[in-house]
Amino acid sequence: MAVHRRIPLDVLDTVHIDLATLSLLGAMQALLLAPLLLAATRVYSGRARTSLRIWSTVLLLQALGWSLLALRGQISDWLSIVLANGVLIVSYAESARALRLLLQVPQRRRALIAIGLVGWLVTTWFWRVQPDYEMRVYVMALVAGSYLSLLVWPLRHALRPGGSGAQRAMLLVLLGVCVTWLLRLGELTFSPALGQGLLTATPVNVLNLFYSAIEPVLASIGFLLMYNESAQAELKRLARTDPLTGALNRLALDEEAERLFRRSATGTGHTCAALMIDVDHFKVINDRYGHAGGDLALMALATRIDQHRRAGDVLGRAGGEEFLMLLPDTGMNEATLVAEGLRTDIETMHLELDGEPQALTISIGVAVREPTDRKFATLIRRADRALYSAKRAGRNRVATSQESTAPSREWVADTL
Repeated sequence: MAVHRRIPLDVLDTVHIDLATLSLLGAMQALLLAPLLLAATRVYSGRARTSLRIWSTVLLLQALGWSLLALRGQISDWLSIVLANGVLIVSYAESARALRLLLQVPQRRRALIAIGLVGWLVTTWFWRVQPDYEMRVYVMALVAGSYLSLLVWPLRHALRPGGSGAQRAMLLVLLGVCVTWLLRLGELTFSPALGQGLLTATPVNVLNLFYSAIEPVLASIGFLLMYNESAQAELKRLARTDPLTGALNRLALDEEAERLFRRSATGTGHTCAALMIDVDHFKVINDRYGHAGGDLALMALATRIDQHRRAGDVLGRAGGEEFLMLLPDTGMNEATLVAEGLRTDIETMHLELDGEPQALTISIGVAVREPTDRKFATLIRRADRALYSAKRAGRNRVATSQESTAPSREWVADTL
């Protein structure tokens, strides 16, 4: 027979949660996590290293701030209130800066500093000059909300279909912060007698400090997931990009070409044009200025061509001094106009190599997909023949496949 023992009510009354200890536990977790992230920055560089170091600083600041708050009543109020609030405000500002840096959006440093400084001065006023605990909480909530908005706004795109999973995870962590602050404000507004002091063991304060104890770990995990996602995207971009000009490399160009060709073959009225672009007398530039000068010329050319790219157009480096520009939903007349505008612009472009002005011209071959084309290589061959017609006609001109009779080169593979 089971024996049921009743726990005396006076024993239950003595069971309580030490919020100061809970706060110190959170500080300890942040303190242990910070050096791990700092050590991890050794394998990173550039933006990743900077953002991770800022985030490590955030953890150290949060550890200090929550430790000071936990010691309230045992140390000077100047430390447990004024300094603690200031340290936590700085940690909020730096967390916003680290995240915005990782997302490659403006850091808004002036706004972050202004919000933090005003918030700290006002909270100090309501402690020292005009003591009002409720107002201090309201001001800190306003500061936290301002920083949260600067954190959340760059993440809003993650809510769209196909958005970043890592950014959604970070949004959930930040949503938890918002909920705890709203609950605390609600308790303070509707039950002010319960909310006098963060270390008072009310249900909301327990939830607030518990979440504050685990939030640094959750946010750091979200931050690392976001960095990993960003790093993977960057690696994918680098694998598809020509390192000199920034245009698509041959592999990525082949993939985009096949995609556009399949789309133009659907029979729904879509077509596709190809511009084969080649620098005139490029060997002369290389011989005179060396390969470094030739590289500078190619980079300037790629930048200028990219400025002529319309939405949906694809630009890639086909090899050497040749570029291929793909124009979806474009007929021969429009493609020729684009090519002629590009040729004229390059002809008038100011270029200096080794301090000397250098003229640069291009020849362009234009071709448009025909209904009988079964492979993309067929379209490229016609553009290539047109390019050589332009070369044979004197260079610095545009030729179309409709007027071309020149033989094509054999650099285009059948399986392009």
